[in-house]
Parts: sequence; structure tokens; C-alpha cells
Amino acid sequence: MLGNHTTEIKKAPTGARGAERAPVAAHARFREPGLNPFDVELHDLSSTGFRMVTFSRPRIGKHIWVSLPGLQPLEAIVRRADGNNFGCEFVHPLHPAVARHLQVKLR
Repeated sequence: MLGNHTTEIKKAPTGARGAERAPVAAHARFREPGLNPFDVELHDLSSTGFRMVTFSRPRIGKHIWVSLPGLQPLEAIVRRADGNNFGCEFVHPLHPAVARHLQVKLR
């Protein structure tokens, strides 16, 4: 016998993050697949992602590449957009020690 079945879908709480973020003030290189790279302003950084400011308009869900100072290009996914601010999640998170080093270096 089939009855009424309700599936509850839970959303992550607003502001939920995978790791502690820290304010930074740096330039990074940003590139969408098939396009030339250009400079963006980096304002927040954690081991799981970052916030950048750019006049480009990458779509939410778009895979991008970002070159942080001293590191090879890293793949990320655009997760949030607010005006020219874009929150991005690394496809492969940074090692916590690397993230801490960059957070201190880029302040």
C-alpha cells in the first residue's frame, strides 16, 4: 500500500562555510575556460574557497581557474554572486597549512 510520503530537503544555513575564512587584500589571475586571464581583487580566503571582485560576470555554477600568488592555477566553482563580488569554492580544497600561510601573506 502506498501512503503519503514527504521528503524533507534541508538547505545549508546562510553563511555556512566549509572552513574559516580570513580577510585578505591581494590580486589574483582569473580565467574562464576558453578566455584570456585577467586580474581580480581577492578579499576573503579559506582552504575551501575565496571571494573575488571582478567586472566580469561569471555565472553561478561556472567552473573557473584562479592563480593565487605563488601557486599554480586552481579550479574553482562560482557559488555566489552579489554585484561584482563572487564567492567561489575550490574543487580541491587547499591544505589548511597552505591556506593559513596565504592568509597571513596576503593581509
